[in-house]
Parts: sequence; C-alpha cells; structure tokens
Amino acid sequence: MANKILITDTYHDEIRGRLGIGEDVLSNAEIDAPSILPIGENKVIAAVPGYEDLTGDDQTYLYAAAICMVAAIITPSMAARFKKAKKDFDFSYENQTVNWNKLAEGLFDEAYGYIDEIPDSFRGSDVPIIGLAGPTRLKEMKRRHV
Repeated sequence: MANKILITDTYHDEIRGRLGIGEDVLSNAEIDAPSILPIGENKVIAAVPGYEDLTGDDQTYLYAAAICMVAAIITPSMAARFKKAKKDFDFSYENQTVNWNKLAEGLFDEAYGYIDEIPDSFRGSDVPIIGLAGPTRLKEMKRRHV
C-alpha cells in the first residue's frame, strides 16, 4: 500500500521525533504497519477534501498534520515499550515517566490545528449557521380575524 501524504525519506524520523524516541524503540516497519500509517493518513484525508491538489504552505500543513496523526495513533502503545526501571549489580536507572495519553491528546490537537490552517478543510471551513423562526404568520392571521 503506497503512502498518500507521507512520501518523504524523513517521515519515519519525524514521527519518532514527535514521540521523543529512537529507531531502537520504534522501527520503520512498525510505523508503516497497515493499522498505523494508512489509518493516520486517512484520518487527515477525510478532513481535507482535494488534498492531492494542495501546494505550498497548505501542503506543508497537510504533511505536518499526517506526521502528528500517525504519532498520536502510535502513542498509546509506547508505555509497554519502556521498562520503568532496571537494576543490576553495577548500575541502575529509571526511565523518565511520560504521560502517553496526554501526549497523544496533544498530538491529535496539533494535527487538527494544522488541518484548521488549510482552507476548505472540514474543520477549518466556516460553515454558515442557519436559524429558523417559528410559525409567526399563523399567529398574526389569528389576531386579525378575531
């Protein structure tokens, strides 16, 4: 399955960079998994009709949104990838505690923030609000005939 948005040579590293991890923790194959990358791209595509025709800054926002969306989808699995602490005879260390759910929420917000910057996106477009008034004509007719 070919990528639709993330077609650069650097997108794997950019996704890992958003998560603050290295390739030793998250491989390219894990990022490209059918349950990860295509889902992230499709979520962005659903919000941006005509995504393939974007140019300039709009294309940059689309790319950044896809990076954040894929990273956000991966984030919930990150807690299981790290041991909290390790002790040995000669050394011990404790990993930094990361609130992965909060990070995922921030990445989703960032992705949708980039989508909002793209004109004509479903999230960024100004949808007119239509108001309806009740049947006042009937009341007016009753007053005249009484």
